[in-house]
Amino acid sequence: MREEEGALSDVLEELEKALEGRDSVEAGRLIDALDHRGYGPALATLPLLELTPIGGIPGFPTFLALTLAILTIRLLAGYEHFWAPDWLRRRKLRSERVVKSVDWLKPLSLRIDAKLQERLSGFAGSTARRAACIVILGLLLMVPPLEVVPFATSGPMIVVAIFGLGLLYRDGLLMLLGFTGAVFAVVFGFWGLVGSGGSSG
Repeated sequence: MREEEGALSDVLEELEKALEGRDSVEAGRLIDALDHRGYGPALATLPLLELTPIGGIPGFPTFLALTLAILTIRLLAGYEHFWAPDWLRRRKLRSERVVKSVDWLKPLSLRIDAKLQERLSGFAGSTARRAACIVILGLLLMVPPLEVVPFATSGPMIVVAIFGLGLLYRDGLLMLLGFTGAVFAVVFGFWGLVGSGGSSG
């Protein structure tokens, strides 16, 4: 497995470069822009897009969850490079929206870079990585049904981002926080779905 490269702010800069001079951008171009940096940066950055204005586009959280699920399966299987099917790579996003989302995340990324560091690295090793992958896949399965509940998809995505940050910074404390957060995300997600079903009935 490759070493994760760069800080979160560096990863956002990589995405910006992929958007330069384009009215729209294919998802494959963004995936390729993150590929050489490793899985941690991708799993830390992409879920945060759901928290930005672009996350409010109907269907975007599910599209994002599918992309992240493919990357997570690749990580779990031990593949070094990213991959996505052509139909997913060809999915286009308006560059203006993505740029605004990246700009929205920049101040947050600088604060994260200043605070996080390698801690409890034993909890960020290969065993924890595999366990995190399984938990992440479970969280991503929740996203499509949760789109019917306002803001509910943010919970699973935040937890996925926490795992990604744990991998990026080799921060075992964040990995442990991710496992704890996953429990709350599942509970509140189920609660939201039950509440939504009850109100519609």
